Amino acid sequence: MESISEIIDKVSHESEEHSNDISRVLQKKLTSILNELISNCGEITSAMVSSSDGIAWASYLQKELDQHRFAAMSSALLALSDNLINETNDGYTKNAILESDKGNVFVMHAGSNLLLTVFTKSGANLGMPLAHAKKASEEIEELTNSIS
Repeated sequence: MESISEIIDKVSHESEEHSNDISRVLQKKLTSILNELISNCGEITSAMVSSSDGIAWASYLQKELDQHRFAAMSSALLALSDNLINETNDGYTKNAILESDKGNVFVMHAGSNLLLTVFTKSGANLGMPLAHAKKASEEIEELTNSIS
């Protein structure tokens, strides 16, 4: 049986192989949305857009963070959250929030097949980053709906 790290490594590798499949124009527009998100909310330090199957589409990450690895982990986290909510028959997942002593991570749907992952500073008030992330996820959904 594979460990979680081995599975994340495998999906991360697949993300890296498929990262060139996204059009440069779409990637540039997504990166622009991420740049705006980060510049409009000082508590957000990094963000990325990935597919629900763990492929990195666009990112604005701190250099020590691997976009392909985080795409894989974000996909796994939100899929698990979706299954948990589905099992309880309590609607649908809006977002998954992880809080640590050094910052927070939000993962949310950004349309039917994309995810937005947002990283915040330690001690961030969750309201503002969540509001900005929700707006960005709506922009991402609108963008991808307009091209499909």
